[in-house]
Amino acid sequence: MRPPRVVLNVRRLIQRSRPLGVLVFAIAATAIATPQARATHLPGFGHDNNITLPAIGTGTTCSSTDGCVIAETLGGGSASGLIGRSKATGPGFAMPTAGVRGENFATSGAGYGVYGSEAGGGYGIYGTTPSGTGAYGISSTGYGVQGLHTSSTGTDAGVYGYSGSQAANAAAVRGEITSVGSYSSGVWGRNTASGFGGFGVYGEHAGTGIGVYGEALNGFAVSGFSPNNWSGYFQGSVNVVGTLYKSSGAFRIDHPLDPAHKYLQHSFVESPDMMNVYNGNVTTNGKGFATVKLPDWFQALNKDFRYQLTSLGGLQDVAVAKEIAHNRFTIQSEKRNSKVSWQVTGIRKDHYANAHRIQVVVPKGSAENKYVHPELYGKPLSKSVVVLPGMTTRTHSQLIAPTRSTQK
Repeated sequence: MRPPRVVLNVRRLIQRSRPLGVLVFAIAATAIATPQARATHLPGFGHDNNITLPAIGTGTTCSSTDGCVIAETLGGGSASGLIGRSKATGPGFAMPTAGVRGENFATSGAGYGVYGSEAGGGYGIYGTTPSGTGAYGISSTGYGVQGLHTSSTGTDAGVYGYSGSQAANAAAVRGEITSVGSYSSGVWGRNTASGFGGFGVYGEHAGTGIGVYGEALNGFAVSGFSPNNWSGYFQGSVNVVGTLYKSSGAFRIDHPLDPAHKYLQHSFVESPDMMNVYNGNVTTNGKGFATVKLPDWFQALNKDFRYQLTSLGGLQDVAVAKEIAHNRFTIQSEKRNSKVSWQVTGIRKDHYANAHRIQVVVPKGSAENKYVHPELYGKPLSKSVVVLPGMTTRTHSQLIAPTRSTQK
């Protein structure tokens, strides 16, 4: 037989002070005269008293679907249907003291130690604290705290965090982990949709700050990997304050002659030096001389100058009459009023270049006998200098070289 639902009423409890199978430390009464709840303590139970409560009897069961014990308030404001208080200092994670403790001993199913729901606009479970933790969950196998948004529409979050703090290192949501295992993370975001769009992790800043920031003392501050698409994609300019290392480089634009169907790609010009290149055309005067004026910062930035000259006025001798001084140099042509094409290179000598000079040959050190691209040498993926989660031997570059049929 289904046991009756018990609705706790303060006046009735005062008249009938006998042991209960379920303890309610403080109860908000039904509304009297004004729409607010009244709270009182059960007879014989005072603040801070150490009282041994009667245990639930053996075989005591409840099959009610709408509550075996209900503490209800009809008021507004800060009225509460049930209040649990604890002023003791708990022993930590093992068995913390609690104003209200919920336990679920079911070995299967979706039971809950404490379950909260709301009819609209409020909170199913609400926790607040002036200094500690408003809501705290611990689990040895499942989730310590889980939040779900089950509707297929709407923009509400499964878990929402907010912090009004203006202090450094403040966080609305914070996750910490000590594992170094594959895919372990302090915060993990995943989008299970199969199509394009959406994000696994999304960061946004409304001002001039940073949308997503990563920091690592010795590892990678930010790392991306995709076996079939771009590992990183930026819509806008990218600024690197430091040295950019890469296996190759290229520009990719819409093909000027067929922008709707083709890309045009050019490789970067590589050099073992930190070289700058300058060039132009100049016409000599009636005496066969021309002075080329360079930027006023040219000699402050460059050293070790090299020259190339080509006559555009027919076959003749052209030469450098005066080398670079005061950010200019002089060209002389055998024929007067001749057009000459010139090119000058210089090696950077600014403070940053001097402090971070490129080392042409670098020993691999601890990565000895490993490869940046092991598949190109017939080696297994385990021989890669770095193996990121999800990497496969099928990883390939998205910069595809044009075939002969597309070359112009």
